[in-house]
Formats: sequence, structure tokens, C-alpha cells
Amino acid sequence: MNEPRFRRLLLVNWFLSSCWDVHTFVVPLLGHERGLSASVIGTILGAFAIAAALIRVMMPMVAERLREATVVTTAMLATALLFAVYPLLPSALTMGACSVLLGFALGSVQPMIMSMLHQITPPARHGEALGLRLMTINASSVLMPVLFGSAGALIGVAGLFWVVGASVGLGARQAWLLGRGA
Repeated sequence: MNEPRFRRLLLVNWFLSSCWDVHTFVVPLLGHERGLSASVIGTILGAFAIAAALIRVMMPMVAERLREATVVTTAMLATALLFAVYPLLPSALTMGACSVLLGFALGSVQPMIMSMLHQITPPARHGEALGLRLMTINASSVLMPVLFGSAGALIGVAGLFWVVGASVGLGARQAWLLGRGA
């Protein structure tokens, strides 16, 4: 697809998918660094998953009031902020609260991305667009943990959160431009 808005949407989707992967991959490392048990780490990750599911139930109400690009941009900025503070949190309870907030932010994104994808692409190319989106996400889910592991070994777990958070924060402009039709 040679459509600039579609490429921008794939980039935004990749940023957010990477954040999901970072959280899943790095929270166990951060929890282990802090001496948390496997069950506590699992509870933190479970809280994220429950929050992501709950926000999707509420998305029809959100979609009535807000444009897709607004939700995605806000989610990206919230994710950047949460990634900035996550490694600084002192306890499992505060990490769990941050995980819930992150679940709300990242869980809100997929329905909005799918809506924008259908608005941006011509109806005859929806299948192709969905396939490219899925291929991008799956490739990212395979490659990014390898990159995260290597980067984490060099800059540490906190550094990994901060680098990815800064990237998604800077990438929020791309989501904003989607709402402007650019």
C-alpha cells in the first residue's frame, strides 16, 4: 500500500504493540530485580490484562465522545508517562497500579486502530491492510523481545522502559497527524 496515512497508522500501531511487548517482557525482569515472587509478578501482569479487557468493554462509550486519533494520541502520551515512572515505583502495589493504568491506555488502542484502518483504506483493500497490520505486529512480537533483551543487557531494565517510553512519546505526533488527515 502506497498510502502515507496507512504507513503512519502502521507505525503508530507498531509503537503501541512494542509497548505491550516491553511491558510483558520487562516487568518480570523488573520484578525479579526487586525480589518479587513469580506469583506477585504474575498478578501485576494479570492486572494489566484485566484492565485491557475492561477498557475494551467501555470503548463504545469512549468512541461516541472522542475521535480515534485523540484516543490513540492520549494512549501514547499516557504510556510514555507510565513508562517513565514504572521503574521508579518502590513496591508491588504501586507497580500493579501502574500496570492497570497501562492496561487501560494500551487496551484502548486496538479498536481505534482498527476503526482508522477501515476509514483510511479503500474497501477493496481492507483485507490487504488487515493482513499487513497483522504481519507487522507478529514480526514485531518475534523480533522485539530479542532487541529488548540485548538493549536491557546494555542499558538496564529501567533504561529500556525509558527509551521505549521516549520513543512512543515522540511517536504520539504521528497519531495526532492521523486525526488531522495528514
